[in-house]
Amino acid sequence: MIKEVQPERPFWPHDIRRLLWMQGLMNASHFMTIPLLALYMSANLHFGAAALASVMSANLLSAQVLPLAAGAITDRFGSHRVITLGLLLRGLGFLGFSYFEGVSAWVVFAVIAGTGVACYEGGVYGLFGRQPKESHSALFASNNQMLNVGAVVGPTVGGLAGLADIRVAFGVSAILFITLSVVAHRSKFGSSVSFRRQSMIESLKAAATHAGLWRLIVVSLPWFFLFPQLYVAFPMYAGQLAGPHAASAIYVINGVAGLAFIILAKGWMTKVNPASLTTWAYLGAGASFASLAMLRGIEWFLLFIVAYSVVETILLPTLESMTASLATEGSQGTFFGVMSAVGALSGAAGYYVGSWLILNRTPVETWLALGSVGLLGFVSSVLLLRGPESKALVS
Repeated sequence: MIKEVQPERPFWPHDIRRLLWMQGLMNASHFMTIPLLALYMSANLHFGAAALASVMSANLLSAQVLPLAAGAITDRFGSHRVITLGLLLRGLGFLGFSYFEGVSAWVVFAVIAGTGVACYEGGVYGLFGRQPKESHSALFASNNQMLNVGAVVGPTVGGLAGLADIRVAFGVSAILFITLSVVAHRSKFGSSVSFRRQSMIESLKAAATHAGLWRLIVVSLPWFFLFPQLYVAFPMYAGQLAGPHAASAIYVINGVAGLAFIILAKGWMTKVNPASLTTWAYLGAGASFASLAMLRGIEWFLLFIVAYSVVETILLPTLESMTASLATEGSQGTFFGVMSAVGALSGAAGYYVGSWLILNRTPVETWLALGSVGLLGFVSSVLLLRGPESKALVS
């Protein structure tokens, strides 16, 4: 079973610490535009639910399926070039969003940007997974903390740029990603970390036949379904309640609440059994989503965002830490890639279902349906992560 660890304050190599700062800058650039994406397609480009979900799903599928290859490439050749290429592709994708308006063009650039995500995250999490196992909880909590810093700064800058023209925000984000790719190229991330140079076939076989990884993937699927609502259902619902500027407020609150919680609770999170964290976080997700069926108004929705942010801040680093702990030596990037690729199927379903519910069903039906997914995660984590069955997680 996944063991509870009482870690000391870990020491990470210099390039790992620099990479954590890079994560904050990357997420700031990401969240400069993401709060505006769904609303821009809906209000400005007049994309229907199917077109909007197709763009978002094209981005998601390329971002989460391609890490299967990117992770294996990282395990074989290292992270430096993969991280650099990923940032460059993301910049090119957002540059395309700023110039083109057709559905087909947006799907193409969504794939380019998503491929960039796949390359970047394949390199980053391959490096993180190679750190000592006893430091994983603290490392992924610190990673989440830096991501939340970016989630606070990004929407603020993006909102200001969007006052002139939303396409300006896309362009600024593109320039930042391209600049970061130059920084990553010069920094040579991963130079202090030894890679086993395992063949891609061996890495894929190790991940594909690991029973514990597949148990964890099953537990993760409800979260992969719910997480995309942050980019589709949440901004669209906020727009319905209080206009387009409410979307940026969602991401600022998400970042601030997540950052505050991780600062206050990071020490506690590294000491609590990750199976328990996952179980109770899912219960909180189910209850908070379902509560919106009864509580109407923008003030209640923003309060829900605070609760959601706490759940997100617990689940994301906990699932990442468990994945890294399960990974066999030399296959860390591939384990994250398999988790991401399978989760993409659930995430794509989340984009289509979430946008369809918001546009076609009542709030009661929408939020009760999403709440039931959170409760499904609670049940699956109880069955697969707790008790004697959890021993298979490290088999």
